[in-house]
Order: sequence, then C-alpha cells, then structure tokens
Amino acid sequence: MTAPLSPELALDQRPGLPEDLRFLLGDYPRLIWGDHPNFGPTTRFYLDRHAMFREAMTVMTRLTDEALDGAKTSSRWSKEFGRIAGFFLQQLHGHHQIEDVHYFPALVKLQPGLQRGFDILDRDHHTIHDALDRFQAGAVGALNALQAAPSDPKRPVADVLEELRRMDRLLDRHLFDEEEIVIPIMLDAGEDSLGL
Repeated sequence: MTAPLSPELALDQRPGLPEDLRFLLGDYPRLIWGDHPNFGPTTRFYLDRHAMFREAMTVMTRLTDEALDGAKTSSRWSKEFGRIAGFFLQQLHGHHQIEDVHYFPALVKLQPGLQRGFDILDRDHHTIHDALDRFQAGAVGALNALQAAPSDPKRPVADVLEELRRMDRLLDRHLFDEEEIVIPIMLDAGEDSLGL
C-alpha cells in the first residue's frame, strides 16, 4: 500500500525529487552512468526502455503536428498514429508492471532509506495510467471520428495533441525522477545484487 504523500510531491506538481531522495547522485551523477564499471546490460536495457518511451512520444507528437499542419492526411495519420500509440500503450503498461512487481521491491531491499522515493514512483504510475486511459479513450474516439468523415477533421486530432502534451509532461517528469533513484542504486550495488 502506498504511504500518504504530500500534494507537492504529486507528479503534476513537483519540479523534481526532494534532495533527501537524491543522495546517491552525489556519488553517481548522470554524466558518469555509462562509464561506470557497474553499468551493465540490465542498466542499459532499463535506460533504453525509457529512451524508447520518450521517442514514441516524440513520434506521436510529430505525426499529430503534421496532420494539423496539413502535411499528412487524416487517413495516413490514423494508420501511423494508431500503430505507434498501440505499441506505446502496451509497452508502457508492461514496463510499469515489471517495475512494480520485480524492480522496485528488489531495489528498495538494497536501499530501504529510499522507500518514500519508491512510494512516489508508485503513485506516479497510478497517475500515468489514469492519463494513459484518457489518452487511449481520446485517441480511439479521434480515430473513430475520422472514419465518419467529420466536417472538421482537425478537431479530433487537435484534441489528441492536447492530451499528448499533457501526458508528455507527466511522463518526462516521471522518467527523469525514476532514473535518479533507480540507476544510482544499480550502480552502487551492482546488477548481480538485484536478483532479477
């Protein structure tokens, strides 16, 4: 069960993690992550997944901007956007499930003092999944509306772009903060300590 957390730590409110949760960054700043001797395949895979989610958001936003600018037809947008959005939703749900069930419990055993940080990340997951549900409903609605050939085909696409931008802000904050907790623990303890 997630511990009660103050409102200023909510995903859509915080500018970053509190300093007491970033104490490992002093020894493991971002600039040295890739060169650290404990930076192995699990750590690389973890960061690669995050990079993939960021890239998917960038691609979905670009496709939607192109549809609104008239550089892409609504039927072409529907096909391309639907494919990447489905992939993104499936992969992000799976990633969060693996984190919640495997990664986070293993990491908190290595650094029990960061329990509050993992409580924040857990609450983030709930916030993100609510946003994903709204995004999915809006995207499906837009794709259905475009099949009906509306008089203003840009309106449903513009609604999707608005939700994309909101979700991008949430996801960007979460991924950045999550990396600042997870990666330093992996580097500090070594991947073999995870027991994954």
